[in-house]
Amino acid sequence: MRKIDARPIVGAAVVFLLMGSAAFGVYYFLIAKPAAEELTATKLAAFDRINGLVSVGTEAAVLRALDCSSRVQRANSVAEVQAILVEVNAAIQVEQLRKELLDLVAVAADGSHYSAAGESGKLAAPELAEFSATMTAEINAKSTLAELEACRAEINERATLVWRSLLAGELNKLGENVALFRDSVSGGYLSQAEAREYLAGLGWETLQKLKFQEYGTVEVPVLDTFQRTPSLKAGSRVNIYVYDLDTGVMENLWFNAQVRGVIYSQADIARISWVLADGTKTESFSTDIWETLKAIAAGNTAAAGLDWMHYGEDVVERGLEANIGHYPLQVIYLVEVPDEIGRLIAAYEFQETSSKDVILVARV
Repeated sequence: MRKIDARPIVGAAVVFLLMGSAAFGVYYFLIAKPAAEELTATKLAAFDRINGLVSVGTEAAVLRALDCSSRVQRANSVAEVQAILVEVNAAIQVEQLRKELLDLVAVAADGSHYSAAGESGKLAAPELAEFSATMTAEINAKSTLAELEACRAEINERATLVWRSLLAGELNKLGENVALFRDSVSGGYLSQAEAREYLAGLGWETLQKLKFQEYGTVEVPVLDTFQRTPSLKAGSRVNIYVYDLDTGVMENLWFNAQVRGVIYSQADIARISWVLADGTKTESFSTDIWETLKAIAAGNTAAAGLDWMHYGEDVVERGLEANIGHYPLQVIYLVEVPDEIGRLIAAYEFQETSSKDVILVARV
C-alpha cells in the first residue's frame, strides 16, 4: 500500500488557518471590538442619564426609568440605545415640570396657620387636603409638557379660591370686629365688611399667611414725643411700625389700633409761670399742677376749687390751634392691641431689646 504524503495538505491547512485567523483578527480588532466598545460606552452614558431621570423623584419618573433601563440592557445596537436616550431626555423635561407643579401644590396647601395635614401646630383644613389630592391626581395624569404647563394657571386659580373660601368661613365664626394677623407678628383690626373686601383682592400667596381672631386686646404704653406725634389724642386710630436701628428697616406691626389714653409728662407742662405786662398793668399766674393735684387728693378745699380736668389735653389742643407746640414734650400713649402684639411692644418699650423703635402714625 502506497503511503500518502500529508505534508502538503497540512501545510495548506496551516496556511488557510493563518489566513482565517488574520481575517478574524482584522474583523475583531477593526470592526467587532470597536463596535462592542461603542455600544458599551453608549449604554453607560444612557444609564447615567437614566439616573438623572430617577433623581427627579416623581413616581412617574421612577417607573419610566425602570422601563428605559431594562430596554437599554437588552439593546443590541448603538442606534437602539440612542433612540431610548432621546426618550429619556424628553421624559426628564416632562418629569421636572411635573415635580415643579407638585411642589407648587404642596406649597399652596401649606400656610402659616392652616395646612392640609395640620402638622407643626397648624390647623388641619379639609378643603386644603381635598385641593392637594385633586390637583396631585390631575398633574400625575398628564403626560406631555403642554398638558402640564396648562395646569399651572389652574393651580393658582384653585388655590386662591380655596384659601379665600377657608378664611371667609373662619370670618363667619367671629363677631363684627376682628383681628387680622399676617403670619404671627403683624396685622390689624377690621370690620367684617372690611375683612371680606380685603380678602377679595388677594392671591393665595398672601391669603395663606393670614388668620382672623376675635377682637381680644391688651393695653400697652408707648413712650413718644410731641414732635413725632403732634396730632395724636385719646380715640385716635394709628398704624404701629417698628424701626430696626441696626438694619434701618421699618416694618408695619399693627394697623388700625386705637389710642385709648394719653398721659403727658408733668415735668414738661405741670409748672405754670405766666406773666402778662400791658403798659403799667401786669398780671401773673403761677402754680405747680402736680402739687395742686396732690393737694386736691389730700382734701384741700382751695385746691379743689381749681378745675384741672383734661388740663394736659387742653394745653396741647390750644397749642395746635395756635400752630405752636413744645417739641420735646414727652407723651405716653396707651394703645389697644392683641396680646401677641402687646408682648412685642412691651419688649421693645421696656428695653428688652434696644435696637427697636416703636412708631405711631395717625390714620386719616
